[in-house]
Amino acid sequence: MGAIVSAIAFPNPPRDISAHALRSRQNQLVFLNTQGGDRIPVIHIKRPNAKFTVIYSHGNAEDVGLSLPYLDLLSERCNCSVLAYEYPGYSLSEGSEPSEEGTYQAINAAYHYVSDVLDVDAGNIVLFGRSLGTGPSVDLGARTPGVAGIILQSPLESGIRCAIGRFSSCTLYPLDIFRSYQKIDSIKCPVLIMHGVEDEVVPCDNGKALYEALETRPNHKDLHYDPVWIEGRGHNDMPEMECLDHCRRFMAFLKGKSEVAASLTSNASSAAGR
Repeated sequence: MGAIVSAIAFPNPPRDISAHALRSRQNQLVFLNTQGGDRIPVIHIKRPNAKFTVIYSHGNAEDVGLSLPYLDLLSERCNCSVLAYEYPGYSLSEGSEPSEEGTYQAINAAYHYVSDVLDVDAGNIVLFGRSLGTGPSVDLGARTPGVAGIILQSPLESGIRCAIGRFSSCTLYPLDIFRSYQKIDSIKCPVLIMHGVEDEVVPCDNGKALYEALETRPNHKDLHYDPVWIEGRGHNDMPEMECLDHCRRFMAFLKGKSEVAASLTSNASSAAGR
């Protein structure tokens, strides 16, 4: 049964569709090894003088190659560098078949590459997950308190809650995957949630439930950022430019918080030195 759940969750596109697109970006293409032994491609779009680097986790029926036009637009519109990583079993990845654990190992590899190899401070990293990609984004964000912020577009509470509701997630708990509802209140940074009200793939109730969980955080008042519920839109017709504008404003908000914190630290150091 667990294999069936995974098969439904990962309807990955034919691998050869994106191979040419990825290989055409040789100056941006890097291969990383995950802890599980998989070899995954990542695309690194560098933006000169950008404050933030976005680690992007794509949805389940797409891959990094298919996402390239969007990633270029994300970098341009939000003035940020972007590192988009691939899941095992997708496009040019080598190794195991797609799995929940594989996505966690892949985002770990991407994060360590950004922080350790590219030497980007955690406070300048923003996690961005779309649909299924919100699962690994929430998982990493919940155990990495230093990241600047997290963007979740069309997020799922969990695989089973998304498909057949909360009651079933209790009775089928051992089979459930991407249980973001259990992790999201451990996130210690601002979170932007965007969800289409008419979403029939991942019902908007998922996004609203996750936002309610965020509100239970002891320090939520300090981290609060208004969610965006987009009327008349579903899962695959979210207004691209409008969503990117929300992302841009969110990053401006994060930059403002960072500058205030830096100013307070500087003032405190000056006062201590007198």
